[in-house]
Amino acid sequence: MTYKLLALDIDGTIHDRQTDTPLTERTREAVARVLETGAGVTLATGRTYNSALQFSRELALTLPIICYQGSLTTNPVTHEIVRETPLPLFLAHRLIRLLEENGFNPEVFVRDRFYVRKITEPVRQSQRFLQIKAEVVADLIHDIQEPPTKIIVTGDTELIGGASTLVDSHFNGDIAAMHTYDYLCEIGHPDGSKGKALQHLADSLGVKREEVVAVGDSPNDVDMIQWAGLGVAMGNAPDAVKSSADRVTLPASDHGLALLLETLLSQGLFRPLPPSGPLSLDGRGLG
Repeated sequence: MTYKLLALDIDGTIHDRQTDTPLTERTREAVARVLETGAGVTLATGRTYNSALQFSRELALTLPIICYQGSLTTNPVTHEIVRETPLPLFLAHRLIRLLEENGFNPEVFVRDRFYVRKITEPVRQSQRFLQIKAEVVADLIHDIQEPPTKIIVTGDTELIGGASTLVDSHFNGDIAAMHTYDYLCEIGHPDGSKGKALQHLADSLGVKREEVVAVGDSPNDVDMIQWAGLGVAMGNAPDAVKSSADRVTLPASDHGLALLLETLLSQGLFRPLPPSGPLSLDGRGLG
């Protein structure tokens, strides 16, 4: 099988999350060589759109990028929204109330606007990581009147595990909670996953499931790794993520992504995107 679309997680995949090092020249060159074949490359990340956009520009990508774990897909050329699955407002208000009643400080994202009740150290960390300024409001329920793209809570491991359990026990699958890292629980629409967003993008491009490569390192990457024709886990991924993949490459710190792409390129396995369809190669045509 040959591949026409490559989906890449950001943190822990295209760069080393542990050291937060910038993209290496080897990674940039490997992605550039994939683009030269005519194949498409997208990003699939939990980051905000503006944060992901910096990486998209650094890699010279033009296809829509998947953000907020799949809740928002946006065209980096026109900045138009291609796909959006926000939390219904009435559910979001119930969720915010539940979290606050149980001692959490929800961080609420409406596209790339970031709302909190108070500035805490975890909020400061989110601001630094995402390069976005939080807006402090008196009442999240009263002041937020647009469906949130994502809601997160942060804290120690035991606390965050309790947050995902709390959500699961109160919403019967109407809201999805993902314990992404030890310190982070991300909450959104059940259809706002990387796998479902990637499937939508592939369909829009006229690319078959078997023609997609997806690479990631975290639990939030599992559904896209399992959906893709070739699902690849990074060597720094947890065992559960590795077991979901068709292949495991080296850790990000050892240029695992570049090695994977170099191997696939040497085997001539990338092919151009279909010449026609609702979405053209330059990223225009949807949104």
